[in-house]
Amino acid sequence: MKVRAKKHLGQHFLKEVSIAEDIANLVADGADEIIEIGPGMGVMTRFLYEKWGDKLTVVEIDSESVAYLKQADWAQGLRIVEGDFLRLDVKSIWGDKKVCIIGNYPYNISTQIVFVVVESGLNVVQFCGMFQKEVAERLVAGHGNKDYGITSVLLQANFSGRYCFTVGELAFDPPPRVKSGVIDCKFIGAEKEYEYKFLKMVVKAAFSQRRKTLWNALKTLMASKPEIELTEEQKKKRAEELSVEEFEDLAKIISNTTH
Repeated sequence: MKVRAKKHLGQHFLKEVSIAEDIANLVADGADEIIEIGPGMGVMTRFLYEKWGDKLTVVEIDSESVAYLKQADWAQGLRIVEGDFLRLDVKSIWGDKKVCIIGNYPYNISTQIVFVVVESGLNVVQFCGMFQKEVAERLVAGHGNKDYGITSVLLQANFSGRYCFTVGELAFDPPPRVKSGVIDCKFIGAEKEYEYKFLKMVVKAAFSQRRKTLWNALKTLMASKPEIELTEEQKKKRAEELSVEEFEDLAKIISNTTH
């Protein structure tokens, strides 16, 4: 039985077994459960299941892929959640368990998955897997880099990420039109002195007009939040030149003066 890749689900099945093994091997000790998103025909799942056994749960929206996994000899006993990861009540399923999230993420929802990792309240200790190359580069880009943006800051406020390797188009069936990139992010977050919503507010305002200086980009926000104070040096910078820590400092100012 072979599963037909469905365009509307953004499916591109990884067929290079050695690459699947390399990605699966990124999972480190420390998680209570491993969550694989979009296992498809299980080329990576096989390695994860062999190593982690009943610690592994796969989340799959495609009923044909679910049927395939249920009949596969090697996948007997595998815990499968059939549904859309973006619509799951992830907190009610995994609670406060330490989880590692991994996957060959569908390009069309990969950024939304990042927001679930950051905003859902899940206790994510590791977040790794494969994205469209430019998305992978953006997520781990440092300040001063043209790829640095909203998701870079919001993810890196809690995770230390690295770009692992690039995967070519021919490693997939059907091949996508772009290259893919694999990243590995480990949780580093300590107790925050600000509310996340204020960090998101500042970051979105700053990057909404990234060609402008921070002073101009944040004018509207500062009109409603007079407590925001920029140094003379910051006023001249563009959003991409501000470090994650500097964005967090601005969020802290707003958070502390709002209460």
